[in-house]
Amino acid sequence: MTLLIARFFFWGVVSCMKILVFSTNSNFFDESLSHVQIPSNQFFWERLALRFPDDEIIVATQKPGMFLLDVWGKSVLNTDVSSGGKTSVRFEIIEADDEGEIADVLASFSPDVAISATFYVTPLDWLSIKDSLVAQKLSEKGIRTISHPLGVSVDCFDKWRTHQMLERFGFCVAKAVYVHHELFINGGNRREIKSNVYRSSVLAQVERLHFPVVVKDTVGLSSYGMDVLDDFFQVRDFLKSKRFTSDRIIEEYIHGFQFGAEIYSREGFHEVQPPFIFSVNKYGITSPKQSVKIGPVSSPRFNLSELSSELLRLARCLNLSGISQVDLVFSEEAQKWYIIEINPRLSGMTTTYAVMRQESVFETLVSLARPFEKVPEKTGGNFPGLVVNIKFPLLSEPILCELSDLPFVRFVHQVENKAAKQLRERGYCEVILVGSSKRELLDNLSFLRAKFASCVEENFVETAEKLLFLV
Repeated sequence: MTLLIARFFFWGVVSCMKILVFSTNSNFFDESLSHVQIPSNQFFWERLALRFPDDEIIVATQKPGMFLLDVWGKSVLNTDVSSGGKTSVRFEIIEADDEGEIADVLASFSPDVAISATFYVTPLDWLSIKDSLVAQKLSEKGIRTISHPLGVSVDCFDKWRTHQMLERFGFCVAKAVYVHHELFINGGNRREIKSNVYRSSVLAQVERLHFPVVVKDTVGLSSYGMDVLDDFFQVRDFLKSKRFTSDRIIEEYIHGFQFGAEIYSREGFHEVQPPFIFSVNKYGITSPKQSVKIGPVSSPRFNLSELSSELLRLARCLNLSGISQVDLVFSEEAQKWYIIEINPRLSGMTTTYAVMRQESVFETLVSLARPFEKVPEKTGGNFPGLVVNIKFPLLSEPILCELSDLPFVRFVHQVENKAAKQLRERGYCEVILVGSSKRELLDNLSFLRAKFASCVEENFVETAEKLLFLV
């Protein structure tokens, strides 16, 4: 699918740049998580130094530096990268926590441009706000930044604010009702109140929705804690239960195919990536740890030209700057694209898109920081095939290495929580594989099924095979 691109600025000739890639964290560093990634981030940084030999790149992040660092327990495994007798990539761990202090540390590197590489944490997906605050302070110091506006990060953090923002700009969204937890439970806890009018109004609005509905936390991460309820009485019972502990959105469930797409933006330039189709669980929800993603989707049944136009309009309306990800549903019955959620950060799709584009996440980030005329061409041209992101259970190190050695496997990433008490919470392995055609991809999936029969989960392979016929 042709990418839609808008350009509204010009830079002078720049021979070399000092590029700062930064990210922050709001959580205590969790040493119980272990990551095994093949190829390693160190490998990708070294490859980046070869592609941009004239640049000096500083990677400054708070631990764990998701997407940027190789971390094992307490240890950061990355080492500075030298090229042509100089340090091309150097790593700095940010110890400060206050946004102003972080900005002071970053400004001390005197970068030509600072670009945020925001990652995500549980339970609150709000790191884009912290990175936007830091970027705002860097801008006040005269440093050019590529980071989403603070107001956009705040609006996208709160799903109800996102819903209102999308409605205001005229995008298709599901009909929804907002439930303020404290008001619904006790009406503000005022002695004078005899009856809870707010609760009555919420229930009246919910009763008018079309069922089933999705009930989700306004500030939670991804689909964690999300419920699909079939009728008004289930919703009412949920709101009376102990599970109702925070503000919620009750949203009509849109029947259709679920997708995700990323947008790469900088100062008026927006590049809309073709979508990937997602699998859903038995409740009709995309589960981050279990979903299968396949793309790029090019089937004419999905009205992709409208999607590209709407995502480009979204990027312009929000003045996006950096990498962002959008969750979508296509209703075949209505022939409409619905925007479900906007994540102004790196996502579970970012590495998959990097494989599709035949580059690393770092190359995507640094390319955004460079003038158009100074971005070196990638070797190998455009990859014409298909990409599948599929999950495995936790694997042994020999099997991880055996998987990564396969010619059609581009990326293997295993996350293990050594502190988890339940087996299903211990972790998973993400494998990204490619094929030049549907036939070749099916053959590659069949090869995985046969070679790794003792550890492959059949339902994931079957789901991938079914989705493949939709792309």
